[in-house]
Amino acid sequence: MSQCQRQGHIVAVTGDGVNDSPAIKKADIGIAMGIMGSEVTKNAADMILLDDNFASIVNGVEEGRLIFDNLKKSIAYTIQSNIPEITPFIGFIIWAIPLPLTTILILAIDLGTDMIPAISMAYEEAEADIMQRPPRNAKTDRLVTAKMINFSYLQIGLIQALGGYLTYMVVLANYGYPPNILMYIGSLEFFGVMPLMCKFNGGVYVNHLGDIDTTLNPELHPPSRAYPLWSQGANGYVGPCIYPLRNYESKDNVAKNFDRTDSSTYDGKTQKEAVITIESIMQAQSAGYFNYVPWKSRLSPFWENRFLWWDTSEQNGVTGNLGDSEVERFFKGLIPGLYSLCLGDDGLFGDKGDGAAVRGAKNVFDVEPDFLDSSILYKYANCTKEAGKLGKDFRDSGSNGALFCNGREATNSACNAVNFNTNDGGYNPHQAFYCQETCGQYYPRDVIPWCKEEGDSASSGSTIRSSTFDKQCKDVCYPPALNADGSIDFSGNTTQCLNIASETSAFEALSHAQGAYWGAIVIGQIAGLIICKTRWLSVAKQGLKNSFMNFGMFFELVLVSWLAYCDPINVGLGTRNIKLVHWFPAIPFAILIVLYDESRKALMRSTSPEKKDPFTGQITRTQGWLEKNTYY
Repeated sequence: MSQCQRQGHIVAVTGDGVNDSPAIKKADIGIAMGIMGSEVTKNAADMILLDDNFASIVNGVEEGRLIFDNLKKSIAYTIQSNIPEITPFIGFIIWAIPLPLTTILILAIDLGTDMIPAISMAYEEAEADIMQRPPRNAKTDRLVTAKMINFSYLQIGLIQALGGYLTYMVVLANYGYPPNILMYIGSLEFFGVMPLMCKFNGGVYVNHLGDIDTTLNPELHPPSRAYPLWSQGANGYVGPCIYPLRNYESKDNVAKNFDRTDSSTYDGKTQKEAVITIESIMQAQSAGYFNYVPWKSRLSPFWENRFLWWDTSEQNGVTGNLGDSEVERFFKGLIPGLYSLCLGDDGLFGDKGDGAAVRGAKNVFDVEPDFLDSSILYKYANCTKEAGKLGKDFRDSGSNGALFCNGREATNSACNAVNFNTNDGGYNPHQAFYCQETCGQYYPRDVIPWCKEEGDSASSGSTIRSSTFDKQCKDVCYPPALNADGSIDFSGNTTQCLNIASETSAFEALSHAQGAYWGAIVIGQIAGLIICKTRWLSVAKQGLKNSFMNFGMFFELVLVSWLAYCDPINVGLGTRNIKLVHWFPAIPFAILIVLYDESRKALMRSTSPEKKDPFTGQITRTQGWLEKNTYY
């Protein structure tokens, strides 16, 4: 026995008497008789034959091999999802793409969809060749081996990750965010939080109805408030994208609100929240980057027209757990209105040579702002750095002097320039504006529709104001009245509105893409579960006879569908209702997983010849390259 053990063999010893107990104790597997065996022998044994039948040893070996096999299969299946779960964070860290999968969805996979399928492996029947295999090498063939890691991570897991990434990019592209713009725009998780500014190659500006703006070239001009969406048209495409700098932060730590209609509570402070300034937007526009609201998002199921004219008092359902009073945190990167670093408390522009106090705004593109309307005084504003006023992060943290102009201060001559001629519609879609009573569809002043009856829809009967059509339509943003001198009259009941479509569209598109990526992993895991039914033979030979595993696959699909389509659970998970077509990109990868593994097993069997001993019936196998490197 000792000599066999020294040669690396596994030795089993049977016995029933007291004199057999030392040998049983020393053997790798000590087997005692359950009926005839002494108590000493039973205590020393690893296995007791209750029926004293040596044939039961074979059954015990088979059961042990089955348990070992099923544990290996369950582990191999469970760790497959690690790669598609970790690669989104690697992509986010290295290339700063918007995060394809959130930590909540990772938990939904590990603690939700994967639980029952992984447990179902315990009910898998033995493979047909389980007793024909040579004994395993106990020193090297353990539960988790390098070959299993290679198989689950670098083979199956990688295919699942590729399927997830393709699905993610297809969904974002369908909603207007093609793969070529994704790199580096997910940094600091700004995607879906701040307005996106991009360079356009061709394409046209359109309004929410699809009408084309024939006056502005998207390659040279920013969109207007009346035509705020970009459509690729026949052959247009989106170039690189950036975010405007959040380069102003008030040193005052107390903020009340940003509603200029309530002068008793308004103070214009940012509560240490870094915000976008007009100058940062203008610098980006001077470099050819313009506000991006994709027309494809307008055609998506998540689109709401009110994204273009959002009532700044409405935060329910958008802010989540944020307090209703924290309006600036509701908009985060874009508060309801804009600050000007070039304007001080006195409302004066800092000319290049007039010596006026200016607030530091670094021109990060090293280009002089060039604006459409030569009457706007910005072309004279140098915004040079004032010593001691500009922080290292481009925030005017040493001063409260930036002027807040949010579409309300038409009586202030400085803000008139800031407002970009809001009297005739303006062209800056970032700028807040005011409407009579409620926010709604915005029209330039010369094409405002009127309805026959109060509350009718503009599309059902609109025309220039006349004796017949003189009632306000329910879905139109009517700017406040004009005074004789052209200034805006705020004496009526006005509501502050804002275009938040850029960041909101990106947020919704990303949520759909993350949900689809999650669904793609589940589809890949179903394929991974099927191939893990066997380690050597074909799945076709094993069959789908494990009813608990079949239930696990059904449960996995039902659970992911329920979590994806059940409101408000999907919102809480950070996903949305996945379009039917967005399930399809992952299916070819699931088929590839099955075909790949079946081919691997077939080649492994054909390159590892077996030889049967005619006297003992023992089968020995000469391991081929595939078996040595992939048989886990």
